[in-house]
Amino acid sequence: SIGGPHCESRSPRRFCMDRDVGSVMDGPAGQAIGDDVMNHSDDDPSQDDDRRALQAKSDSRSISRSRSRSPQQALPEKKRNHTQRQPTTQNKGGPVTTLKIGTEDAAFLLGAGGSTKRKVATAAGARLDLNDAADGDGHELEIHGSDEARARAKDYVAWVLAQRLGAITVDVSTPRTDLSVVDVPPDCVAYVMGKHGKVLRSMETEFGTLMFFGSLVGNVGGDGNADNGSDGSSEMSDKKSTEVLCILGNRRGRRGSELKVMSAVEHKTPGCFVGTDGKLKKRLSQSGDNSGDGWGYDTFPFKDREFSYALGAQGSTRKKLASASGALLEYVGAAAVIAGDRGERSRCWDYLSWLLKQRRGGFHVSPDGRDDVTELRIPKGAAGRLQGNRGETLRAIEKDTNTFCFVTEDRDDPTTKEALMLIFGSEKLGRYKALDLMEDAMSGRYRAPDTSAGEGGDRGREGGDRNEG
Repeated sequence: SIGGPHCESRSPRRFCMDRDVGSVMDGPAGQAIGDDVMNHSDDDPSQDDDRRALQAKSDSRSISRSRSRSPQQALPEKKRNHTQRQPTTQNKGGPVTTLKIGTEDAAFLLGAGGSTKRKVATAAGARLDLNDAADGDGHELEIHGSDEARARAKDYVAWVLAQRLGAITVDVSTPRTDLSVVDVPPDCVAYVMGKHGKVLRSMETEFGTLMFFGSLVGNVGGDGNADNGSDGSSEMSDKKSTEVLCILGNRRGRRGSELKVMSAVEHKTPGCFVGTDGKLKKRLSQSGDNSGDGWGYDTFPFKDREFSYALGAQGSTRKKLASASGALLEYVGAAAVIAGDRGERSRCWDYLSWLLKQRRGGFHVSPDGRDDVTELRIPKGAAGRLQGNRGETLRAIEKDTNTFCFVTEDRDDPTTKEALMLIFGSEKLGRYKALDLMEDAMSGRYRAPDTSAGEGGDRGREGGDRNEG
């Protein structure tokens, strides 16, 4: 079972509820998703007070409630803008590292609109302030944060500035916990980079990482980061025939960037990472794996024509499954690689399995025992209006709410005149927002946005889900 007792019941215009967790879903989708998945448990304890509070709120809602009264109105906390100085007492009194840099280096580090400085700060987990030097000669870069974050930021700044002079060298004589490497064939480097480096930059933005091609010195081939058996991801017989791509950042960001690069390379040069059996040639391993907290990855091999169906136009279906489950999901050749904690991977595995069953026709999914689903009973005659022309209305709602939704058979009451819509997603607020929009769609108050222009920007097969740039 992937859930925990964190569910609430709600009574919308017709009927919906979040299932209480009790039993494990039957069928292959509910089975163990890999030996590494079952090694560790990361289930959270029950939040009874939160459950009762939300229950009381839902019970007080009117049968004819409007979207404006939905929990979706809660605004996310405003994130700090790392391009601006925050002259707080903590910042002034906290630890700071100051670097003296010249005018040209300062402009290079700043980047267009401060983009490079923000990227370095995000990847390092620090805050960077670029100021004029007190003596009027050049600039001073102040690095705020913990000792580890400031050390990382100092290294990252040095490597960014080294790009102005040529190749970058990374010393791995002491293994780094913030570094992953991917060996890229020379003929794939330009493809991974994109025009003027835009594709690589888009990956950095998406995952909060710092990426560059360079060379490793130190314990090359030993137990450090240079050994792809410990922190790398690829299996190349001749190391000299490949270029080393360094990925810096936190564990999740590095794994996401790593998989995105592997996806691009495998599309350009099939067979680099995936064998004919649809499995990775070599197990992925990076700093932070095997930490005992449930973090890991699973491989889902595609069969026949499943790949294009699971990809969708411009990669929309893959993105939908990843957003709804909260997992990292990339298609590397004929394999879907799912990364994240145990709950994220299990949800994504289930969603992908159900998606492929839809391709073969009607199927049944029991929501019992899950905490990631909200049910909505709708008149069978209204199902077509809810889905819209070729499903565009339902797809738009899924995209807007980070959910995965479909109609399933109601085996509890086969004679019912209502259909059972299941709304899946890792976030309750997203599911509730989807419920509101569905009610609006059935009453004619919601229209799907025009997507005729296409999303664009992706690469690869079937509309291009390789290296979105």
